[in-house]
Amino acid sequence: MSYNAEFQERLAQDRRLVILRFLAEEADGRMSASVMQDALELMAHRVPRVQVMEDASYLEERGLLRVEYVGTVPIFRVTSRGVEVARGLVVVPGIKRPRLGD
Repeated sequence: MSYNAEFQERLAQDRRLVILRFLAEEADGRMSASVMQDALELMAHRVPRVQVMEDASYLEERGLLRVEYVGTVPIFRVTSRGVEVARGLVVVPGIKRPRLGD
């Protein structure tokens, strides 16, 4: 794997963790895809909507969030396992593990 490919993978792992952490901090564990895109940008991940949806799909396949729709608006809902990953209690390949104290 080239350095750039390895770096891109690390960025993806961090984005997935950021998604879970933002959802875990919401009182109802939900957030729309467009608000999540804005949240990711606050954390220096400026990515297109398609990338946000691909990351959500990755997380959904692993049982860490669910994508629900209100009309045509995708809404992400974190699962209890997703909260555990966000808190560093469970390790899942492809998702950055949070550092202690973060």
